[in-house]
Amino acid sequence: MSNRFEILEEYQEANTELDRLKGLAARQQDRSRVVTIYPHLKERVSHLSQKCEQLDMLLEAINASED
Repeated sequence: MSNRFEILEEYQEANTELDRLKGLAARQQDRSRVVTIYPHLKERVSHLSQKCEQLDMLLEAINASED
């Protein structure tokens, strides 16, 4: 099992990527008449959102077990 530092690092990377993709999605919505450049953007955002939620819950559990 990964240690807390590795999980936190993975969470931060996923969260950074998620923020970047959400920005891309917002720009695409602004240009709704333009052909979608990233057809799987919604799926990737959804996957990263779920991953961040799972990692967040895992970090909370680790913190609770240390208290």
